[in-house]
Amino acid sequence: MNAFELLVVALAVILGSLVKGTTGLGLPLTSVPVIAFFVGVQDAVVIMAAPTAVSNAMLVREYRRELRSAEGLLMFAGLGSIGAITGAWLLPRINDQLLFLFLALLLTSFLIWRLSAAKPTWSPNFQKWGKIPVALTCGVAQGATGISGPIVAAWFQGLGVSRERFVVSNTAIFLFAGISQLITLTVTGQWSNQRIVGAFMAAVVVAVALPFGIRIGRTIDAARFNMAVSTIIAICTISLLIRAF
Repeated sequence: MNAFELLVVALAVILGSLVKGTTGLGLPLTSVPVIAFFVGVQDAVVIMAAPTAVSNAMLVREYRRELRSAEGLLMFAGLGSIGAITGAWLLPRINDQLLFLFLALLLTSFLIWRLSAAKPTWSPNFQKWGKIPVALTCGVAQGATGISGPIVAAWFQGLGVSRERFVVSNTAIFLFAGISQLITLTVTGQWSNQRIVGAFMAAVVVAVALPFGIRIGRTIDAARFNMAVSTIIAICTISLLIRAF
């Protein structure tokens, strides 16, 4: 890549880091498509694996005290892992377009409910039993498509938790999945010199820009935070619909 292309990529990573620090999600959504435009999808996914894990680790550390009261997080992550194994097994056996359409319909239903409900939080019964199919669906989506963030975000947003607990719950699950992804990429020999250099540079940018996003997040109220998360979920939904058709 030339200097201009590197600048565009850097700006995309900075923007993604600010969004990530503010809401707890959005870094791959913002940066991977831009990087893929210059170097291809596979390179972009591999390059952003380590920086994304770095961002999740930083946010988990920032809000680590909230982990004590994040009930059901280990269970959710465990069920998600089972789903991820299933999704990876289904990968060569399932039609990607149908899966993207299914995920988009799920997120669209959530957004309609979120915007129309008088009290947009899950009922106690759904909170108790819904986590099982939701966690499994998230895992399958991650294993088959690499996309699970919007579904995880929709679940925890529906719980009506605080911004801090929302961010640490999301990023803890993402960190667990990210570590597994990095191990898989290493074991299968998918790291080239170019990818390592790109990942290192992107990780440095993330480490510098993410704290500014955290500061922004601390200054916005709950209503604006929820609107920001809903906007990101909507963008993800549109992206899935485009990929489905």
